[in-house]
Amino acid sequence: MKVHVKSIYLASIALFAIGCSKNVEETQDLNEAAISDDLTVLKVAASRFYTAPNAAVRNNKKNLVSDYGVNNTDTNDDSAKLDLAIKELSNSDGGVLTIPKGTYYFNKIRMRSNVHLEIEKGTVIYPTKGLAPAQNHRIFDFANKTEDKIENASITGKGGKFIVDLRGNTSKNLIVADVGNVNNFKISDFSIKDEKTVFASVLISFTDNGSNAWPHNGIIENISQTNAHTGYGLIQAYAADNVLFNNLKCTGGVTLRLETDNLAMKTANKGGVRDIFASKIKNTSGLTPVMFSPHFMENGKVTIDDVTAIGCAYAVRVEHGFIEIFDKQNRASGEAYKNYIEGILGAGSVSELYKRNNGRTWAVRIDNDFSEAAYNHSNPAVNGIKPGNFNNSTVSNVKVTYKNTGAKLKHLFLPYLPCSEWSKVCKPGPSGFEYNGPSLGVTIDNTKRDNSLGNYNVNVTTSNVSGFPNNHILNVKYNTTKVCTNGIGTITSCN
Repeated sequence: MKVHVKSIYLASIALFAIGCSKNVEETQDLNEAAISDDLTVLKVAASRFYTAPNAAVRNNKKNLVSDYGVNNTDTNDDSAKLDLAIKELSNSDGGVLTIPKGTYYFNKIRMRSNVHLEIEKGTVIYPTKGLAPAQNHRIFDFANKTEDKIENASITGKGGKFIVDLRGNTSKNLIVADVGNVNNFKISDFSIKDEKTVFASVLISFTDNGSNAWPHNGIIENISQTNAHTGYGLIQAYAADNVLFNNLKCTGGVTLRLETDNLAMKTANKGGVRDIFASKIKNTSGLTPVMFSPHFMENGKVTIDDVTAIGCAYAVRVEHGFIEIFDKQNRASGEAYKNYIEGILGAGSVSELYKRNNGRTWAVRIDNDFSEAAYNHSNPAVNGIKPGNFNNSTVSNVKVTYKNTGAKLKHLFLPYLPCSEWSKVCKPGPSGFEYNGPSLGVTIDNTKRDNSLGNYNVNVTTSNVSGFPNNHILNVKYNTTKVCTNGIGTITSCN
């Protein structure tokens, strides 16, 4: 991956404008996205992605408190009354439901066609109290767990940002919005207070409820999140067509995770993302603002402008498409399954062994050098799975600031950190899932950038890189030599 340390100025581009002060509300109207496409000017109007409700819908207004009797000062579950309001508005050809400033407890809210929630600035939404710890919980469901496709639906802040507070619940399996079988949608203008819940807060999901049953034509913008889980973050997109992500900020985790690993998509042989545009994607003290990881899906083109990484491991992470194989016999021993696969493909063919399906099933990842052999093998235990990719994609105007602590590091990144810097790394918990340490660089790209299985091109250009020590490898490639062989057992716990 070539990373050019220079500013890119393109004539006639109108960039998104937003103040940096904490006292400024980040609620700008999006009129144009100025996206650079292979160094040609491409302006993308917001109307390409989302059509606002017509006058008849806008004029049919209801109020959750005054019209439906919700007490927004107590801790009672308000879900049933909100569901009723949404259903009645949808049945009356649509309308706008105002949620006045206050405190609300919601869970399993089913969004419906032609209904637009406007949530007043300063409102605090909590997941319903006492949720079952072992179950997954969605506060808002845009037709992911419902059969009916919905059209023309939105959740937006009114007058500024509202707040979704995920902290202190009995369950950490929390999703703010699960966006499924929906066409023409908008989600915007709120802040998420997290405590490392175990999903991305906004899922762009695949559903197998008919042809092309996943999100089409939408905008997700002006959302921030704090204290995100390293393995998740703000957004994860499994399947989507023609979606714009704008002005997204995350502390911890990944801000925009384009990781298309939904197992239902593998079975259905459809899904993935296409025509994805993004601007102003920022991460602080996390893994990375932007991540590409196709797994087994063939994805379309992604165009991203204006990425900021402050104290992160990397600014852009690009993963090779790969073959992942599940143990259909549910062996008790992961090593036994690994040995079985390597008995077919050869020693070293398994690069990773781990559990999937919430820890119920062993799975292996086939080493990239064995992808061709596995795909073409005669044994049905390993063959026929094609590593995924993205069409040629671009990430421009990347800004990276080094910090000597606070970045979230994966153990696979650590060999690219000079041994002299390892004293800055510590392990915050017993799991070893993440490490806390210094920023590592600008990009990590595990693709060969050719046309072989699982390889593709993401072209990255930078406008500012600052503060890195001279001995750091700023751009790690698939064949970059590891610079430190210290074992992770040498890393001590954080204080």
